Amino acid sequence: MKQETKEKWKRKLKALFRALTNPHLLISLGIAWFITNGWSYVFFGLGLYLHIPWMYRIGAFWMGLLWIPGTPEKLVTFIIAIWLLKVLFPDDTRTLAMIRRKRRQVHEEVKLGYQRFRAKFSRKKKKQTPPEQDNPKEPPEPEPNEPDDGDTE
Repeated sequence: MKQETKEKWKRKLKALFRALTNPHLLISLGIAWFITNGWSYVFFGLGLYLHIPWMYRIGAFWMGLLWIPGTPEKLVTFIIAIWLLKVLFPDDTRTLAMIRRKRRQVHEEVKLGYQRFRAKFSRKKKKQTPPEQDNPKEPPEPEPNEPDDGDTE
């Protein structure tokens, strides 16, 4: 691996580590995790300990849903965490500025990807369309019938 690439990855990982170990963000993530997932573990444990079947079942059901691939739980947790960070720690300008910067960057990447997709799709559509007729509004002329020789049998 090139030295430049190593340095680039080191910088990115260091920035990510600093962002994720921010105490305000960690508190917000903890509260958001409890809102989305933690209550089910509490329900499961209390339901087993206190012999409350409905509490145990609801907790187990939700925990089971979390293990299904493709659940948007982590995305929802981070959205709630960012909202909590804005509400609980409005003076944490460094973290909020980093989040805004990343949001803009992702927005630009998505916008660029969408433009590329549209351009590619329009090129494919142009290739698949049949060539136009000379005048598509007029119906085609009927073919002339064979001359009738008067012989009817």
